[in-house]
Amino acid sequence: MNTNLPAPMRAFLPLITILCGAFLFDLLFHGMAPGLNLLLFVVFIVATLALRMGRTALSLPARGALLGAVVAAAMVCIHHSGLAVFMAVVSLGAGSAFAHEPKLRSLFYSIPQLASNFLLLPWAAWEGTGELMQHRSGARVGWRWGRIVLLPLLVGIVFFSLYRAGNPRFDQLTAGFLDGLWEIFGDLLEALFTERFFFFLFGMVVCAGLLFRYAPKLVLQLEQQFGERLERMRRKRPHWLAPRSLNPLERERRMGMVLLVLVNALLLVVNIIDIDWVWFGFEVPEGFSLKQFVHEGTWILIISILLSMLLLLHLFRRNLNFYWRSGPLRVLAYVWIAQNLVLGISVFLRNYHYINFHGLAYLRIGVIAFLLLVLVGLVTLWLKIRGKRSFYWLTRVNAWAAFAVLIGMTTVDWDRAIVRFNLHHDNPGEIDIDNYLAMSDRVLPLLYANIDLVEAQMAKHRTNAVRWVDHPEPEPFRSALDGKRDRFVERYREQHWQSWTWADERISLTPVSRGQIQI
Repeated sequence: MNTNLPAPMRAFLPLITILCGAFLFDLLFHGMAPGLNLLLFVVFIVATLALRMGRTALSLPARGALLGAVVAAAMVCIHHSGLAVFMAVVSLGAGSAFAHEPKLRSLFYSIPQLASNFLLLPWAAWEGTGELMQHRSGARVGWRWGRIVLLPLLVGIVFFSLYRAGNPRFDQLTAGFLDGLWEIFGDLLEALFTERFFFFLFGMVVCAGLLFRYAPKLVLQLEQQFGERLERMRRKRPHWLAPRSLNPLERERRMGMVLLVLVNALLLVVNIIDIDWVWFGFEVPEGFSLKQFVHEGTWILIISILLSMLLLLHLFRRNLNFYWRSGPLRVLAYVWIAQNLVLGISVFLRNYHYINFHGLAYLRIGVIAFLLLVLVGLVTLWLKIRGKRSFYWLTRVNAWAAFAVLIGMTTVDWDRAIVRFNLHHDNPGEIDIDNYLAMSDRVLPLLYANIDLVEAQMAKHRTNAVRWVDHPEPEPFRSALDGKRDRFVERYREQHWQSWTWADERISLTPVSRGQIQI
């Protein structure tokens, strides 16, 4: 690309691109909340990368990450969720790293690749300025003399300050002159280096780090040390040492057999209890702490699943994968994975029963998403053991699975889904009414349209033996809800086009409380 342009134009094209990106960054984001601006900026970066490198030159990981960035940024415009903002930023950074290093494959290594690109940016800017000056004779001479004068001037200022601090007479001698000089210099700095200037400079750094490569091949070389399949490592025992009574692999195999038989037996008992207790006909006994059953019990069981995965990773980390007598151990590992899948279903059912009793919430949705990733982790662990795959392969596949799940979660308006579900819950007396007020402004139309259901839940809660919400009465709740609406109206009136989202627009066009919100 740009091969037909003159050499001076090719030299200045990166700087022009960065300046255009910085102007766009400043226009879109200075003093603005994320919204349409984030989508426009992501599209600009993705389009520029595709034009610079060629669409076909982008690797599959780069395309996947950049597509994820566009989807997440679009969801910011539609749902205006914090998860979508986070994933748009993360995906854009990962996509830029993959675009600059096409042979990179793992999301984990895209992070240091991007970080090293930004860390080396100042040095690249210094060197690049010198190269740009080579194409203009006057500027080249000025740059050369500027570099010659700049270092001695900085050193002189340092020593001048030290002498002033160490010699009172010298300080008095130079005080009047310096005070006037610093006053003029300070006014000049205040006029030039404004907050807007530094924001524009920040925009230049962001655009330069995302659009151009400065990082060396170090991160790629680190990743290329790891293959996707395990290789057998042969170690010969020195001939002068006495032969061991037992092959080290056989000893490790026997230890693994004993360990897996023991933990399989323990987990079998746990699974039988859960299948009988949790899977079929579960009811909350009188005085039973469902909160402890779900919150503490769920996370303990999840930790046990993760520890189980680490245990199998340790056993099948090296040559035991190639040992001819490892077949029974492999079967026990498969049984252990299958039992952990059953345990994962039990954890899901615990969470389901809690949702069935107390309604939906962010953490309960997060548990479901995490269990989905645990399921993927167990399946890929089985594939790793079966196909003699490496730990690098396992982490790479699971990182992309987590990326796909998080991007998928940005496509759902979880606040509205939670409120809809909880408003029509079969157990109205146990719904967290305070959580309605803690959610985003997107739920305002739903709450005003269904205020009778909210008040019915309050009335039901007032009959409970223990009242655990802060708004059990309608009037305080309505007052807090009206305050939430008024804050939205004020924010929406002051909002610029850069921060536009369909979520806010939908609220402004929906009848809320008495009449329509007129903005």
